[in-house]
Amino acid sequence: MVVGASGAGKDSLIDYARQRLSHESRIQFVRRTITRPPSVGEDHVPMDADGFRNSVEHGAFALHWDAHGLHYGLPVVINDWLSQGHVVVANGSRAILPEARRHYPDLQIINIVASPEILAKRLEARGREESASRQARLARSVQIDANVKDAITIDNSGELSIAGDQLVSTLAPGVSSFVG
Repeated sequence: MVVGASGAGKDSLIDYARQRLSHESRIQFVRRTITRPPSVGEDHVPMDADGFRNSVEHGAFALHWDAHGLHYGLPVVINDWLSQGHVVVANGSRAILPEARRHYPDLQIINIVASPEILAKRLEARGREESASRQARLARSVQIDANVKDAITIDNSGELSIAGDQLVSTLAPGVSSFVG
C-alpha cells in the first residue's frame, strides 16, 4: 500500500510505476473510489456519498475510510488478485493501516514523503481546496506518521523519475524501469 501526506506525489508515482510496469501482468494497480468529482492527476472512480454508503453495505470494498470530509474505498477485487499471487498496488491512507494490517498480514507499506515546503506548494498548485483545508491536510500528516514505522520510505521532494524508479524497483525488483 502506497501512503503519504497529501501532496507527497503518491498518484504521480503510482502512474509512473504503472507505465513502466505495464508489461508485468502479476502487478495490479487499484483504482480507488472517492466521493469527489474527477480531477486532474488522480485516476479514481468518482461516487456520491449515497452511492458510497450503498457500496459499503453491499460489500463492494475491501477497505474503506473517511478523510478530509471524503469517503475512500478500495474495491473488493483486490482480494481475488492477492489470492492469485498478484502484487497489488493501492493508494491508501496512513490512518487505515492498522485495519489494513489486520486484513492483510503480509502488507508492504511504501511511505512517500516530501519536504513540508514541497507539500504546501503541491497542495496549492492542485487547487482542490481552500487554504484552511490545505493547512488541515498538512497538520494531519504530522499526527499519523507513527503508523508507518515499518515502511519503506521514498523521498519524492526532487525529480519524479528518481522517486519513481525507486518505487518501480520496490514493486518489481530486478525489472528495469526504462520505457523505450
